[in-house]
Amino acid sequence: MRTRTPLDAALAWSTLGLKWMEMMAASSQVITHRTRRRNSPAQLYSMGSEKVEAMVESSNAIARHMMAAPPSSPFAAYEAWARILASGMAPFHTRATRNARRRRKSRLP
Repeated sequence: MRTRTPLDAALAWSTLGLKWMEMMAASSQVITHRTRRRNSPAQLYSMGSEKVEAMVESSNAIARHMMAAPPSSPFAAYEAWARILASGMAPFHTRATRNARRRRKSRLP
């Protein structure tokens, strides 16, 4: 196993920050679109269940990463926290960016 460096930790946290910004930008597009249209009860149920599914996936991913062997150095611990948070954010990021992409495709002529 290789030794973790401050650069590894900085890269993990930078990647997490970029993914977070991408998710927030996609979410703002989707939320704006969905609040301006008329939604049927089926659509509202679908949107709600999508959030619950993402939360369950997020919880499972975080639990899996938390159960991994404890890091051996402070830099490894710092990087591990970034990876744990990234694994928890991944299901939300995937859904938000997918919904924004789908919305852009349906809007194009």
